[in-house]
Amino acid sequence: MTTHRDHSLYRYVPLLLLCVALLMTAGCGKQTYRPSYQQPRAVSGSGAAIAATAKSQLGRPYVSGGSSPSRGFDCSGLVYWACASNGISVPRISRDQASAGKRISRGSLRPGDIVVFRIPRSGYHTGIYVGQNSFIHSPKPRARVRIESLSVNYWDRYYVTARRVARR
Repeated sequence: MTTHRDHSLYRYVPLLLLCVALLMTAGCGKQTYRPSYQQPRAVSGSGAAIAATAKSQLGRPYVSGGSSPSRGFDCSGLVYWACASNGISVPRISRDQASAGKRISRGSLRPGDIVVFRIPRSGYHTGIYVGQNSFIHSPKPRARVRIESLSVNYWDRYYVTARRVARR
């Protein structure tokens, strides 16, 4: 004996087959979705490109003397590598990065600018401004490349200068 419920499932079979056929003809699973609007790619050597390059290393480990994705980074190594990857030559050491390029005011910061801090008993520390009052850096041993706010009391207290090295 067949009940009404058993037959009700069969009425959806043609609809299901139609959906499968449409998905197959549309190339489901074979094409990559590409939105109609794509954000413009940053021009190499621009501040935006330097910031984007540095951001690509989020989570990499701090390594003293490190200046490559395969090895890891110290603070100045990340700045050095991100700039060099975009055709911008800067010194390798943070003390020297503190005088690279053109000095700019804190209120004029743009993505890609080098931010410089002077930490008592530790020396200079550098990072790259990424916008929205934040910067990316490789902070210390047993830590990873990360983004932090310049408003944090610690960074605000030890901020020294910013330097513009980008071409545009």
